[in-house]
Amino acid sequence: MSAASVPRFSFSADRAKRACNFIERLTCHTQGEYSGAPFILEPWQKHEIIEPLFGLVREDGRRQYRTGYISMARKNGKSELGAAIALYLTFADGEQGGQVFSAAADRAQASVVFDVAADMVQMSPILRRRATIVRSTKRIVDNQTRTVYRALSAEVNTKHGLNASGVVFDELH
Repeated sequence: MSAASVPRFSFSADRAKRACNFIERLTCHTQGEYSGAPFILEPWQKHEIIEPLFGLVREDGRRQYRTGYISMARKNGKSELGAAIALYLTFADGEQGGQVFSAAADRAQASVVFDVAADMVQMSPILRRRATIVRSTKRIVDNQTRTVYRALSAEVNTKHGLNASGVVFDELH
């Protein structure tokens, strides 16, 4: 591969900061002793996950990373972080009519991240005004951009025709 064909990318501090600010200002913890408290990213979450995922961009403006793999031990806020990322993709990514999904091997597990996200929306006055939450079908709709966030199982035979703009896949193993 010649140097001319290698995609160039740069770090956009503005785009990285935008994602971090969205998470820290518009989402909050939903369970336990921190319930209702702002979701303040730990330095490692900010610098090793959110900033690279959303701040590294190609020359054409698209994100450098199309896929991110995040592995965490149990009880480290994996569902909360996944929900915050899914909400950023739903409300702040700038895509009109996007399709964002939380997926897992079964619908119950996929619902874990969705339920946290739905609670985050309910607890945020700004997001609550923009959104319609349909818990019975595990959907959140951003009424401004028409982007839909849904929980899905990994049952392949029912997923044809999806055009995902973002996916948070929980319990990948």
